[in-house]
Amino acid sequence: MELARVLTEAARTLAAQQSFDATAEHVVELALGIVPGAGSASLSLARTGALQTVAATDEAAASADAAQYDAGEGPGLHVLPHDRVLRVDDLAAETRWPRFTTRAVERGIRAVLACHLPSRNGGRAALTLYSREPGAFDEDSLAVAALYSTHAALALDAVLREEDLRTAVVSREAIGQAVGILMQRHRITSDQAFQLLSTASQKLNIKVRRLAGIVVETGIDARDTAELARQAAKDAGNRADELRHRLASKAPMNGTSGPRHLDEANRRARQAAARAADRLQRTMVAYLSAAEAHERAAKLHERIAENGFRDVREHHLKQAEEHRQAAVVARQAVENGWAGPPPT
Repeated sequence: MELARVLTEAARTLAAQQSFDATAEHVVELALGIVPGAGSASLSLARTGALQTVAATDEAAASADAAQYDAGEGPGLHVLPHDRVLRVDDLAAETRWPRFTTRAVERGIRAVLACHLPSRNGGRAALTLYSREPGAFDEDSLAVAALYSTHAALALDAVLREEDLRTAVVSREAIGQAVGILMQRHRITSDQAFQLLSTASQKLNIKVRRLAGIVVETGIDARDTAELARQAAKDAGNRADELRHRLASKAPMNGTSGPRHLDEANRRARQAAARAADRLQRTMVAYLSAAEAHERAAKLHERIAENGFRDVREHHLKQAEEHRQAAVVARQAVENGWAGPPPT
């Protein structure tokens, strides 16, 4: 009865959280008080892309997760396709993941209990419990972790669905506002305005809703893809800085664990900045291609003008000049885009 009461109260606590971050933090914190033997805990999630730690009780758990990601192996990764709950009594004697176990044991981690959190949203999630004591997790730990992980998975699914709905509403509002701005600015229809956003999205490989947000927030025109790319790269850099500061604020101030935690924060921040820089580089390559295409078109119009009648000649010379100007604008966009170093 006591366990049932504890799990019921945990489920109520998780359901009462108003955001994904708060829910994730409570998932790992509550696990320490519920699962016997747990010394630290982490929550890993991948909705698209690679698995990443979204909450951890301390630096030891975050560092152990990072060791799994870097090695590409470990109980938290193994449990996702294979097991519901996986217990490792002593990593020093474990042979399945040698690259991970070596680093984990060096960090003082000896026992692991990894729980797969099933998701209805198509994502992958794992709750991983760590201990510095070999054999810290027994059969009771295994049973309790299996029950608790079910409650945690349901809570995470619910809050993710709610945030997805909230994001969808905000996205529709942002897109509607951006379409309205473009309609008024260019005197075009709503379909034509949305097409401008869609075209810019395809050129920059950035989601329409994010571009719409940039247009609404900054007033940058959807046709100015170079400026949109720079703003998107700047935003990505800002998010990387926020992530660095958020993770750094959780680093303990005593001992030597803080610097390792900051290393993980810096690694993730550099990855985010690198992705932004890569997106900007692809945009600049596209602009160079556009400049070359405009220059070729200008030459073609000039050759036609040389052999045409006066009225035809004037038309083609005008077209050639417009292509020349477009090529200049495209090359200037490239030069302006690389006026400074990529965001770091």
